[in-house]
Amino acid sequence: MKKPQTIDSFFKKNDEIRISQSNPSIDINHLNSDGRPAKSLRIECNDRFDVQSIERDPGLRPRIWEYPIEKRDKFRRACIKAGPYQCMLSNYPKSREKHPRSFQASWFKLFPSWLEYSRIADATFCLPCHVFHAQDRPSGLDAFTINGFCSWKKVRDGKNCVFLAHIGKDLTSPHRKAEKACEDLMNQQSYILQSFEKFTSQEVAANRICLKSSIEATRWLAFQRYFYQTDLAGQPLLSFIASYNDKVVEVLDKAPRNASFTSPTTQKQILQVLAAKVKNIIREKIGDAKFCIIVDEARDESKKEQMSIVLKFVDKDGYVQERFFGLVHVKDIVASTLKEGIFSVLSSHTLDVQNIRGQGYDGASNMHGEWNGLKALILSECPYVYHVHCFAHRFQLALVAASKGVITVHHFFTKLSSIINVVGASCKRNDQLKASHASNIAHLLNINELESGKRRNQIGSLQRTGDIRWSSHLKSISSLIKMFNATCEVLLSIIEDGNTPAQCGDDAAYEILTSFEFVFILHLMRKILEIF
Repeated sequence: MKKPQTIDSFFKKNDEIRISQSNPSIDINHLNSDGRPAKSLRIECNDRFDVQSIERDPGLRPRIWEYPIEKRDKFRRACIKAGPYQCMLSNYPKSREKHPRSFQASWFKLFPSWLEYSRIADATFCLPCHVFHAQDRPSGLDAFTINGFCSWKKVRDGKNCVFLAHIGKDLTSPHRKAEKACEDLMNQQSYILQSFEKFTSQEVAANRICLKSSIEATRWLAFQRYFYQTDLAGQPLLSFIASYNDKVVEVLDKAPRNASFTSPTTQKQILQVLAAKVKNIIREKIGDAKFCIIVDEARDESKKEQMSIVLKFVDKDGYVQERFFGLVHVKDIVASTLKEGIFSVLSSHTLDVQNIRGQGYDGASNMHGEWNGLKALILSECPYVYHVHCFAHRFQLALVAASKGVITVHHFFTKLSSIINVVGASCKRNDQLKASHASNIAHLLNINELESGKRRNQIGSLQRTGDIRWSSHLKSISSLIKMFNATCEVLLSIIEDGNTPAQCGDDAAYEILTSFEFVFILHLMRKILEIF
């Protein structure tokens, strides 16, 4: 006699047939005794993303991370468009507990936008959390995303309802965030690919003209070694370029402010690309040949230590080439730090340090030291590297020594250093100097003796001289000539404040500064030093 068919056996049989037809690779023998699929039973992901082709049952649906990154959003849209899978059955399977319970179809009405039920797994899932689930999320969220939730006794009215706890009380809960992500994903107006598709061929061509004009302006300014002044640096040059091309004029006039390609960020990016290309060309010219390094370090205007690296090599035509290769910020000027910076720059451009055959530095102890200097550290790793004292620094030292041989000039620089020390001896005097200089600039601007403009007529300070860099002597002289009146006013105010024994030298500084001999040598040395 034929065994009568029950409702459970009917649905189990139909599910087995549907699974085997939708994916022949699934073996129906892997179903558990209660009709649920084994943990390894899931439909393999395919490349079709439409409502009819995707697997609706969340127990069989592929996990989001199993899809390639570029296809995940398409899969999400198809799932969201299809809506939560709410399987309506006349009788749901009972749990194997002392008091058997089952899923209730009335729960769909309470949570219609996200609650899903898997007939295969006999468990509930959350559609938003399921499609936006990540592998690195806490395991507590896996109940509604991977494993499914089937503890029906925890579903009851009141604050202890597990479905309400899953939703959360505020907008920062994972479920709320997943719902917001679904809403944003389905908003086609803000979809980034739609934004890209809105650009027409004319807009693309116009943007390329703007960018090309900015690149040409940046290249010319860099080639001429002109100073960049924020985003206004290339504007006059762009206007000049546009005057010879009507198409450029038309494009620049219509270009939006956020797509003019003249911002400081864009200029820096263009310069970085140009610098990378120049370094690659230098690297190609060197090849596997031997080369020398010339290194110097100095502190810039922002009080940061910068190390410059110059490479010297012989090209394939037999000519000696000397090329600036980079400027590296170093935290200090210790020899080991400088060595690490040099090796880092060379290794980043695949230049073998064993091919170094020469090194040139100044005479400072951290560079020229016999045991712990940069010369010794590099020589310990590259035994064939000869060291040469930098000729430019030797020339500067020679000029300093020669100047000291002329008694008048030697006395002049001694007096110059004394005046600068007196004026800069305290913060009060330094503030007086800047205030007086600012007042003089304002007066000269009012009588049209100075031209106004961006970064012109800056309020600086007096520069001290140094024996290592001869250029510091010219800067010191130029700064004093520029702030001569302000320096005199500060020295006069010192005299008016009182004549204490400690200020006797300060009074003499004013007499020296205003003497004919000092002023004459001041202007004479500026003319001479400008030649060097």
